[in-house]
Amino acid sequence: MTSDRRGGAPTAEPRARTTVGGPHDGDPQAQPAALVRTAEPTRRGLLPLGVRQGLPGLVILVAVVLVARPVGDPDTFWHLAAGDYLRRTWTFDGADPWSTMSTQPWRLHEWLPELLMSAVQQLLGLPGVAWLLPLGAAAIGLTLWRATRPRASLLASAAVTSVTFVAMSQSLSLRPHLLSFALAVAFTAAWLRSARDGRPRWWLVPVTWLWACSHGMWFFGVAIGVVALLGIALDRVVGLRRWLRLAAVPLASLAAAALTPTGPSLLLSPFAVNETTQYIEEWMPPSLHQPGFLGFLALAATVVLVWARSRHPVRWTEVLLVGLAIGLALLYARTVAMGAAVIAPVAAGTVQGLLPPDREPVSRREVRLTLGLTALGLVVAALVLPARAAVPTWGARDLDAPLSALPAGTVLCNDYGVGGWLIWAHPNVRPTIDGRVEVYATGHVKEHIDFERAAPGWQSYLASTHCTYALLGKDQPVVEALTAQAQWTVAQRGSQYVLLRAPR
Repeated sequence: MTSDRRGGAPTAEPRARTTVGGPHDGDPQAQPAALVRTAEPTRRGLLPLGVRQGLPGLVILVAVVLVARPVGDPDTFWHLAAGDYLRRTWTFDGADPWSTMSTQPWRLHEWLPELLMSAVQQLLGLPGVAWLLPLGAAAIGLTLWRATRPRASLLASAAVTSVTFVAMSQSLSLRPHLLSFALAVAFTAAWLRSARDGRPRWWLVPVTWLWACSHGMWFFGVAIGVVALLGIALDRVVGLRRWLRLAAVPLASLAAAALTPTGPSLLLSPFAVNETTQYIEEWMPPSLHQPGFLGFLALAATVVLVWARSRHPVRWTEVLLVGLAIGLALLYARTVAMGAAVIAPVAAGTVQGLLPPDREPVSRREVRLTLGLTALGLVVAALVLPARAAVPTWGARDLDAPLSALPAGTVLCNDYGVGGWLIWAHPNVRPTIDGRVEVYATGHVKEHIDFERAAPGWQSYLASTHCTYALLGKDQPVVEALTAQAQWTVAQRGSQYVLLRAPR
């Protein structure tokens, strides 16, 4: 691969149809604006134009309907509880109100979607909360469409959007990170446009503030800008003064993030979970057995192979952004979706290079079909969820009665996955661990894992937590150890969990 040190391939004079010279000439800034708006495609293609125009909306509709399911992510529940707590107290940090074992400060750095989730739950119940997942999928799909269509045809855009959804599939759960996926796509597309025309996108600064109020991965927006700035410098497409103006965008974004209600401490929050990631499954490296990772590899392999065979120079900006995407995907299973979000706009232009050069301009019909089919998917989800999502698919729901009967403040040694549900469904108990691993000391997380496995020394966990009850998976090794070695008794058994009581 070679670096393109020019400002872009020279464009031919406007003709009667839109042409694309290669995988990197698919940006609207590389063509006269009037041509992009008014040109009509002359190639009929394998599918009629009307069918092709419906493809982006159809892809989004399918994705929206597929994720219309009951609440089943264990972290959704503590996010709901956080929103409830914030609406009562308007406290963004301080002592943890739920667990007696947390030792680190608790900061609501995802307060904006948590407030939304809490308000929706109060108005519409769990079916309304479950509908937020299809809404998040719709936002991701529309952002992908908006980011890929200026660089690719309808077929290429729909294909990249489909594979990107597959790459994100393991992370499409009801959590604030859905906003991170959509915004990563938007930020990447914005910086690719800045690499074309040298103009700063100042709207990224207030959007970074919203992102920083919504999810801990906000700093990836700044990272995308820094990587793009390095690529722009290597491509030598702008002078120093204009480059410095571009560099002011990520700097101003950092300043905006420091002005959220949680204050400048938010800038250090991405490092809060570093010490405990080795114990959490989603923070493990990805596996070839994961469909999402395979979907990402398909995108990355396509981009790299097309670049290797192309005679067109590759801009450093795109090379570095793809490198960032690959690095994110290889780092953790949790960040595969972020890698897919970053690579998608680049992949769209690259895939376009494999197709005939005609590229349909975005028409009003396409916009209406895309928005209409997306809305149809959301309506379908809203119709099916009241019957399907009134009861969550996570938690020890068949043990609600005995759990509710426990005295207020009861310390409960619990299965890791059920901690968030306990916080939301049973505020009378105090779980010893939950999905907010950043508020627990690393040693405590390790001791809990040893406790669940009944590893040597597991009894020390009982002494340190002072728990008098335990809610554990019925097949966990520690259940037998508690009853056989520590004289705990079974208070009640459920289908998946067992409630145990300490000896009196």
